[in-house]
Amino acid sequence: MITTIGPSETQIKRMRDDIVSRMSESVPTLEHATALRQFIGAPAPEQLVRAPREFPHNVRQLPKRSARTRRVSALSLAAAALVAIAILGNAFGWGPNGGASAEASNLLEQTAVATIQTSDPVVAPGQFLQISTQAVFVTYAVGPNDDPKNLASRSVFLTPSASTLYIPADRSGQWVWERTALKPDIFFSEKAREYALNSWAQLSPAERTEIARAAGGNFDGSPWTAEDLAAMPSDPAALLSYFYMTSVGGSNSPEEDALSRISDVLRSGLAPAELRAALYRAIAMIPDVTIVERSATLNGQVGVAIGRQDPTRDFRQDLIINPATGLLIGERQVQVTADANVPANTVIGWTSVTTTVVDSTP
Repeated sequence: MITTIGPSETQIKRMRDDIVSRMSESVPTLEHATALRQFIGAPAPEQLVRAPREFPHNVRQLPKRSARTRRVSALSLAAAALVAIAILGNAFGWGPNGGASAEASNLLEQTAVATIQTSDPVVAPGQFLQISTQAVFVTYAVGPNDDPKNLASRSVFLTPSASTLYIPADRSGQWVWERTALKPDIFFSEKAREYALNSWAQLSPAERTEIARAAGGNFDGSPWTAEDLAAMPSDPAALLSYFYMTSVGGSNSPEEDALSRISDVLRSGLAPAELRAALYRAIAMIPDVTIVERSATLNGQVGVAIGRQDPTRDFRQDLIINPATGLLIGERQVQVTADANVPANTVIGWTSVTTTVVDSTP
C-alpha cells in the first residue's frame, strides 16, 4: 500500500544544478524558487533544494530537475546531426542500450498514437490556455537547536503548492503566472507539525500568493518556451540523444536525467501533439522503464503508472498517463526502501497537471 508522506536521505543528496525529480514546474525548481524569492523580496533559503516559499533555519525539500536547458540556438542547428547520430549509434551499437520493458513500450506506443489523434486545445483570440498544477513536496527542516547530522531529529512534513499559468492565444502577448504556497497539512511527527505551522504563520499573504506577468512568457525560471520546444528533434531516437547531449549533470545517470527532463516537457502543457508523441516514444528507449501500476489515481484522475528506479537510488520516479488520450496526468516519486524518516513504499511527492481554455486571467 502506498501512503503519502515524505522522501529519503538519498533524495536529499540528489541536488543538481537545476535538479532531478520531481515532480515543476510549473511548480518551482531550485532556479524557480530563487527567482520567486527575488520576486517577493524574500531572502534566499540557506540550504534549499526545493520550496515554493522559504522556511526559517535549515530547510531541505524534495528536489526537482531542470525546467529547461539554455543551448537552444546551437542545438537547433544540430538537430539534423542528432538524427544521424541516433541512427548510426543504433546501427553500430554505440547508441543508448536497451529500452523499456515490452509491456511498457507497447503502452507508450499506444499513448503516442492517441496523443496525435487527440486535438490540442484551441485558443481563440482573447482567450488563454490555462495550465494548472497541483503539487506536494516533502520538506526536511533542521531547527536551530537540532543536530543536522542526526537524521531522526529532522522535522519532516509535506508542503503543498499550486501554480496556474495563463498563456494568451498570441504567445508573444502577456502571460500571467499565479503561484501559491499552501498550508502544510501532513506531518511526520508532532515536532514537524509545530515547526511547519509556526513557519507558515510567519508568512504574509503576499508571500503566500503572488502573480507575475511577462510578455512572451519571459519569466525568470519560466517553463519551456516555444524556442526550446522548436529545438527538439521529432525523431524519437534523435530526441533522446538531444536530452542526453544537453544534460547539465547532477543526476546519477543519463537515463535518470533524460526521463526527468522529458517529464518536465510533458508536464509543461506547451508541447504540441507531434512532440508529445515523440517524447513518449523516446521514453520507450530508456532502459528499465516498466509499468508499475495499471490503475493509478493521482489527484482524482486515474491512469497507468510507468516508472523507473535508477540502480543507484532508493526511490522510483513514476509518470501517470492516460493511454486513451495520450495526456500526462502527472508524476509521483515513491520511496522504495525505508530510511531514518520515511517508511518503504511511501509517495514522497507528486505533481498533477490539468489544461483548459479560459476567457480571463487574474
